[in-house]
Amino acid sequence: MRLPSSAKHEARTEAKNKAAKQSTPSGPRPTVLIFATGGTIGMRSTDKGLAPDPDFEHALEEMVRSICEPLGIEYWINHLSPAIDSANADAETGSRVARAVRARVRTKRPDGVIITHGTDTLAYTGARIAFELDGLGVPVVLTGSQLAHGAPQSDAPANLSLAIRAAVRASNDAPACIAFGGKLMPAIRATKAQAEAMQAFRAERELGKNRTGVPSHITKGAGRLTPARTVLFRFVPGVIAEDLRAAASTNPDGIVLECYGSGNAPMARHGMAQALRDICAQIPVVAITQCATGSVEPGRYAVGSELAATGVIAGADMTVEAALAKLAFGIDSRLEGASLREFMLHNIVGELSPEAA
Repeated sequence: MRLPSSAKHEARTEAKNKAAKQSTPSGPRPTVLIFATGGTIGMRSTDKGLAPDPDFEHALEEMVRSICEPLGIEYWINHLSPAIDSANADAETGSRVARAVRARVRTKRPDGVIITHGTDTLAYTGARIAFELDGLGVPVVLTGSQLAHGAPQSDAPANLSLAIRAAVRASNDAPACIAFGGKLMPAIRATKAQAEAMQAFRAERELGKNRTGVPSHITKGAGRLTPARTVLFRFVPGVIAEDLRAAASTNPDGIVLECYGSGNAPMARHGMAQALRDICAQIPVVAITQCATGSVEPGRYAVGSELAATGVIAGADMTVEAALAKLAFGIDSRLEGASLREFMLHNIVGELSPEAA
């Protein structure tokens, strides 16, 4: 996956920006850096369904120009090559995009960054970006669209416009956010809730207060050579201990458990407690609730206390996306044991409410 777009495209954009500067003696204009990573926004209809549009580079240039010029905003555009179908995003996608953003911010010094992304995994990438780009000094906004850019009544122009406006107006220390369906929401609290509606994302939980920020001893983007793979396991009435062991048998680097209610699990099921103890002795395991709101409270029920006694880390009120991203980010940052547990329990970028921890 290589980032910048063609030299010809960037030179063309630079020329437009230079001309805009010369025509505006009143002062420097705000600038935005736009990363197009793929997804529905960059597709078109074919006989076999939606597929990447080979003319999207030009179409995006026109869309961005029509938004930015009336607002007096300068812009640069980069395209990932090849583009990502968001369903094929993997354990490395979020961190690789973040590394590319950091590199371009150092050279371009924009006032804001917009990342366009496919909607299916946008919240997962957004959650990882929230940790990776914390302290970047430039606001980061993610967006995309439910309909392809050229489709009738496409939501692409409106979402992109909202993202650009938000990026140039936000403070430099603003948390990463998602602009979609007329709303702005913190990326670390967002989830995709609708498969077809234009208001595809929601954030049921508020951004956690009193964020500590990523600890200074963690060097973002300079961790393990192989990105951590964190996976999800959801408790349902038919689950047995062997199912949980099977999930761990593929050698993930960490597991997030979606538990009932306030952190309950079928601890009376034969072998479940021992399976959890064995797994927790090998890899970190984090418990969150299956509910849309609320928090894990290990001591509220006896079965919750039994779960905590196996070594599982309480994930407070983190979303699935946030828990998976935070755990992977911590592991990639070479945290382990007590240090990783402490990291998971603290509110770093707004991913959990301190009172829920």
